[in-house]
Amino acid sequence: MAHRAFNLYKRPTTKNGKYIYYVQFYDEYGNRLTARSTGQTSKAAAENWSYEQLRKGIIATDKNITFGRFAKTWWIWDKCQYVNGRRARGASISRAYVDSMKRLLDLHILPHFKDNKLQKINSRIVETWVMTLRGKSGRNGNALSHTTVNHCLTCLKIMLKEAVRLEYLNKSPATSIIQLKEDQKGKSILSIDEVKKLFNEDNIDQIWKEDIRHYTINLLGASTGMRMGEVQALQLKNIKDDYVSVVLNWDRKYGLKMPKRNSIRDIPIPSKTSVYIRELISISPYKEPDDFIFFGNNGKTPIRNEIILKELYKAFEQIGISPEERERRNITFHSWRHFYNSIMRGKIHDAKLRRLTGHKTLEMTEHYTHFDIKDFSDVLAIQEGYFP
Repeated sequence: MAHRAFNLYKRPTTKNGKYIYYVQFYDEYGNRLTARSTGQTSKAAAENWSYEQLRKGIIATDKNITFGRFAKTWWIWDKCQYVNGRRARGASISRAYVDSMKRLLDLHILPHFKDNKLQKINSRIVETWVMTLRGKSGRNGNALSHTTVNHCLTCLKIMLKEAVRLEYLNKSPATSIIQLKEDQKGKSILSIDEVKKLFNEDNIDQIWKEDIRHYTINLLGASTGMRMGEVQALQLKNIKDDYVSVVLNWDRKYGLKMPKRNSIRDIPIPSKTSVYIRELISISPYKEPDDFIFFGNNGKTPIRNEIILKELYKAFEQIGISPEERERRNITFHSWRHFYNSIMRGKIHDAKLRRLTGHKTLEMTEHYTHFDIKDFSDVLAIQEGYFP
């Protein structure tokens, strides 16, 4: 329940035994501010004077707080009330996500809204801001993408929705603002022939420069659909005879953490993948249960993301995929996740597939599924029957 905006009381003056009314306003946390004189001798006049201060925005209370003051601790780990509330309720929210929201707040939201009274922000102001962001330059000098603008809008919507929940606002002015259309560059996958070339054991020396670590990293990604961070986080104790246990994810900034959306799971691995993982373990100098399979400088740190990508892209060139073609097709390590989803889709139940990939919705399973024209041979047979 909302607290009172202020509290009045009177003090005697030294002249004629009269009283002057003093007021104590409340800050946004419900704490009383330092008392000040209204200069009024009647309670009605003192109330009018106090409400006038509030109306003019002179006093920083929860009813006229600026967006900048409201956002003071937002997206700061261990300080943000919203983040702490999510964590306390068991919701999945990562430090990397919180950091990204903080960057958007500092770079694109606060510069526009920090001096606005929270209650004065309306849909027109938010819409104007969204359109302004379209022409704003990012750190690379290029105009912000529609995807980045939409992320900024999502960040603002979360904050204003929370302002409604905490009774700073009656309704969020951002609710009716529609996201921009994104020109999505969809991930592509390698063809079956390209995958066979890449993992041809007779050509490991040529394609992978005799480095079975990178061969195995990508073989594991292709045969399990694991995220790169999940592959990096694999420890000796996670390797079983015919499956791997995905229990952790490696974050470049924060190290080991839970997998995305807490998607802990066991994934079967084919015998070929198992053989190469076992070979790596046998030649590794690190034998402790919590040492990384794909170690970097030591057994307690995995090989870095940029090195994994660099070696994968070199291998692509060896099978005829130039850097220009790779960019055009948007093939990355994450493409293995799309590849795995696509080759498994239709062969096992979608619910089981989501259990293996860690996806939570049918929409994500659909998003990661890629069809080749040969997959529609049954459709073609029906068409040929009608249009011989």
